[in-house]
Amino acid sequence: MKKLIFFSILLCFVIVAFAIYQPGNKHVIDSAKLPEFKSAEEVVSNSELIVKVRKVNEKPVAYDLGDGHFDNFTLSVLEIEKVIKPIVGKELSQGDLVTVLESEWTESKTNIVHHLENYSKMKNQKTYILYLGYNAEADNYYPVGLLYGKVPVDASEKNFYGDFKNERILDIVTELRKRTETE
Repeated sequence: MKKLIFFSILLCFVIVAFAIYQPGNKHVIDSAKLPEFKSAEEVVSNSELIVKVRKVNEKPVAYDLGDGHFDNFTLSVLEIEKVIKPIVGKELSQGDLVTVLESEWTESKTNIVHHLENYSKMKNQKTYILYLGYNAEADNYYPVGLLYGKVPVDASEKNFYGDFKNERILDIVTELRKRTETE
């Protein structure tokens, strides 16, 4: 009887342990040559559009480069809460939806999450100040300088994935964050 009770308790423990354990995705940081900015002002002046947005949803997207090579991204749909610096030639206002190409994606077959230069995509229903460039060919936007171009409104949210240590970029993002507090 004692053995039965012991094995029953052990079995319950194993079942609970498996229920709690959720294996996570593997994360990979990919490298790319990115523009370098010396100040927050330089990021602002190189931005075609500056907006405060809330992320609504997303979908994966791949661009065929030929020869079996693809560029993968996340295409995020964002609702504009405020236009801070309008883009020349396009009328955008509060409530409009825009799409932004983000440099984090997940390989569907392997569940490996790729982060280009530690970029971490925006979270659903969170608010951000974005410093954007525009791709007229695809009619979507992209964060200027990648990590510079996305500033979470919530100061406790990290702007990057992993253990990022580029002090120059972190200082400029901090400078941009201070600007967002007055936007």
